[in-house]
Amino acid sequence: MIEKIDVIEQAVYCYDDQYELIKTLSLSDFTGIDFDYLKDSKLFTLNVTQPIKRAIKFTELNVLDTQADFTEYPYSDMTPEQQAEFDSFVNQAEAL
Repeated sequence: MIEKIDVIEQAVYCYDDQYELIKTLSLSDFTGIDFDYLKDSKLFTLNVTQPIKRAIKFTELNVLDTQADFTEYPYSDMTPEQQAEFDSFVNQAEAL
C-alpha cells in the first residue's frame, strides 16, 4: 500500500509505509488529475495517512543558500473537489 507520493516535474515516486520506494510512474499515466492549487511547485508530496493526510507544495527546496519554502494543505481543509482529486490520484497510483 502506498503511504507517500512525491511528484517532481513529470515523475511520480511512490513509497510504502517504511518510506521505501516501491514504484516510479509518470504524470502522463494518470487521468483526470489537475492539482491546480499545486502548480509551480518544484516538488509536491502527498501523505496518505502519516503523519496526517495532506498535500505539501514546495516552491523552493533546501540548497546551499536557499531554505525550503512550502505550503501545507491538510486533507480536512481541502474542498470536496480537491479531496476527490487527491483520492483519485492515490487510487490510480495504487492501481498502476
